[in-house]
Amino acid sequence: MPHTRVHSLSGEPDFKSLHILIVDDDAPMLDLIEALLQSIGVGHVTRADSGVDAFAKLSKTDRVVDCVLCDYTMANGNGLQLLQAIRMGQIKYFRPDACFVLLTASSDPTTVAMAMELDVNGYLVKPVTSDKLRVAISKARARSFRINFQKYSQVVVPA
Repeated sequence: MPHTRVHSLSGEPDFKSLHILIVDDDAPMLDLIEALLQSIGVGHVTRADSGVDAFAKLSKTDRVVDCVLCDYTMANGNGLQLLQAIRMGQIKYFRPDACFVLLTASSDPTTVAMAMELDVNGYLVKPVTSDKLRVAISKARARSFRINFQKYSQVVVPA
């Protein structure tokens, strides 16, 4: 698979080539995040309104998703459930070590700990700004880890 250039000649991250899936059950929040992503130059954005919708879109996308930005609190499949499904390799043709940033209005220590157990790449507390988003995506894409299905299967994620 060819390597996608992630930095411009100036050394700044090149967001133009990225495909980012944003997941939130709040339509105005989806609109805001999409606008912020466009303002930092993200080339392709796909939207999902729940974890279940995101799972379906990831299962049948014809373009590689470089990063998932996902809300935690959603009625139809929360962010940790989606993260666990990804890490457990339950989405066909989607890498279990894919970049995943959890977006939330809360910095609850239990949620943060669960996300860390599932090797979340980044954690971003709302409100989100373009600068916070740019930094979070850059840091998240730089973070690597070894997949551990045994560990992920033992994390009890609230429904």
